[in-house]
Amino acid sequence: MTQTNNILPPNATELQRDIDTAIQRRFSLLDTNVLRWLTNPDKCPAAIIPWLAWAMSVDVWHADRNDSTQRTVIRESVQVHKIKGTLGSLKRALAAFVFADIVIEEWFQYGGKPYNFRVYAIFREDGLSITESELILSTIMQTKNLRSHLEYFRPELETDNNVPKVGLAFGHLEKTTIYPRE
Repeated sequence: MTQTNNILPPNATELQRDIDTAIQRRFSLLDTNVLRWLTNPDKCPAAIIPWLAWAMSVDVWHADRNDSTQRTVIRESVQVHKIKGTLGSLKRALAAFVFADIVIEEWFQYGGKPYNFRVYAIFREDGLSITESELILSTIMQTKNLRSHLEYFRPELETDNNVPKVGLAFGHLEKTTIYPRE
């Protein structure tokens, strides 16, 4: 009988020894560099990215985002969690999704009710889908501090051409009518 590096007791069953042998063969074939890449969002294989996001406690995950955005969200997750519940963490979490210009106003900046805030998101050319707006809203709700309340989220579309601009506001699940800007 050959000596192996295992922690099996001397009275281990044949099945336990076979499992141990299979596991040792599997890990001997595994490149040690791959193990280091598994926790690095920049070098991790694309197929493992969702599990890395789970391991790094990414609060809001959207599988339809492009690979670069997903890696950025994972990379920023640790920093967001360090300061979670602050204005900085909210800005950082939203910026990770590559939404260009997001402005957050707190209640004392516009004379609103205490501990309320507003979020304005300015989009260029591409606009905003329903899925993206839900992604932004869930990111806000997961990252904000518990005492603060989102008064409203207002995405705006800006273009450099003569196409009319369209704005939309979400507020407390009320029906919203959209009028052209004058």
